[in-house]
Amino acid sequence: MTNHDYDEQRNFARMNIKTQITYKIKNSDGRSYQGISGDLSATGLYMTDVPLKEDDEIELVMTPSGDRLPPFVAEAKVLRATVDEEDSNKFHVSIELTKTA
Repeated sequence: MTNHDYDEQRNFARMNIKTQITYKIKNSDGRSYQGISGDLSATGLYMTDVPLKEDDEIELVMTPSGDRLPPFVAEAKVLRATVDEEDSNKFHVSIELTKTA
């Protein structure tokens, strides 16, 4: 087991990055959708406001505000997707990054 100095025992630290994400669901109609990132790690991403289902595979582009960083482009798979208990139009989605550009 890896020893970390942060409370949550994960293999990689998570960065709190709240920015817009554009994504497409693979093998669908090719439409683009918008979501909001919550945090990012080396292998995963948490998003809200996206009606995705478990096992959906997506292509995503995260564009940080400002022009200091280039867009982050990746392919990913949805691990968990739940509806918010207080707002049924809001979703909580955990994503595994499968390929980054």
